[in-house]
Amino acid sequence: MQKRTALIAGSGSMIVGAVCLLLYMQRFEREASGGALIPIVAARQELLLGTELTEAMLVVREVPERYVEGRHVQARDLQRILGIPVTSEVHAGESVLWTDLANAEQRRDLSALVRPGLRAVTIAADPRATFGGLLRPGDRVDVLVTTERGEQQVTTTILQNVLVLATGRDTGGGRREEAETRAGQVTLGVTLDQGQTIATADAEGTLTLVLRHPADITVVEGLPPRSTSDVLRRATPPPPPVPTSTAPAAGAPVEGIR
Repeated sequence: MQKRTALIAGSGSMIVGAVCLLLYMQRFEREASGGALIPIVAARQELLLGTELTEAMLVVREVPERYVEGRHVQARDLQRILGIPVTSEVHAGESVLWTDLANAEQRRDLSALVRPGLRAVTIAADPRATFGGLLRPGDRVDVLVTTERGEQQVTTTILQNVLVLATGRDTGGGRREEAETRAGQVTLGVTLDQGQTIATADAEGTLTLVLRHPADITVVEGLPPRSTSDVLRRATPPPPPVPTSTAPAAGAPVEGIR
């Protein structure tokens, strides 16, 4: 009887030990692989600039907790982002980030909107530069500078297809009514080299922003500067041609009709 009790107790201890070992191994594997799996939102297809998100364009996939950041849109927020346009291209299979969205109901710090390798530069803006307050974070613009050369003004396109990160204090996450009252500056996302170009141009002349269609990413190569004389030359119509007279000269013989 004692042997049987000892055998049962030993078997029970072995079972408990095996269960504990199994739980430990599962926990070890989970921690080694990055923790529990968190469902996040990813792109099912290529998302071009300005594409308004629909549920058919998105898919939910699981990522280890260690690799999930605050920028990731989790599955529980999927319905909140439907109908919102993206401000940068998202390739199929890539995670959708809050920083990819033009307008999301959450706090959007400016530093978090600057993509790796880029910088943020702010230029002074007036109602004309912001298109009467209609310019929005996520829009794309070309940057022109107008300088004086002698007695002429020359306008040069210095940058094309530049992303607008913020207008005033609006980074795309707040209510538009509040953003319009704070407009006065435009913040662009540029490379460091482009930032130097904008800073130099801003010091030497007047900057003008030209709004682009959100899906248009075409860059025009070899665009020459345009001077005042070029504009006037194009605006002035050419003189009318001098009519050629077919009448005979005075004193010239006139051939009779036979």
